[in-house]
Amino acid sequence: MRTTIVILALLAAGCASLAGVDYQPYAGKTNVYQGEGGKKVTVDNVDLWADGTPPSKFSILGVASIAIGAGSTNEEAVRSAVAAKVKEMGGNAAIQINNNTSFSGVVRSSPSVLLTNESRQLKFAVVKYA
Repeated sequence: MRTTIVILALLAAGCASLAGVDYQPYAGKTNVYQGEGGKKVTVDNVDLWADGTPPSKFSILGVASIAIGAGSTNEEAVRSAVAAKVKEMGGNAAIQINNNTSFSGVVRSSPSVLLTNESRQLKFAVVKYA
């Protein structure tokens, strides 16, 4: 019973850390890029590129960061939060630009939930198709 309470507390802490996606606008001299394609997942009409770039011209609007705290690393929740931020900023897609996965321990609490003892931060370039 005590283990269940600890796991639930960690899950609550992990879910709470998904509450906010930080966004910083991008400014650059050249801001039109030609992508080459890759793997994508579409969530709520937003393309999320985890490996590769859109196979068309695009511009970068900004960078969205999401911290995943110790606890649940539910990919669906992360994808939904990032897709919502992309839409809010007027973008069409996000390109994952880093995946800070250096942590010292992982425990699988169920087939779809991993518990970590350290936080990670994911960063995405928020883009608009040309």
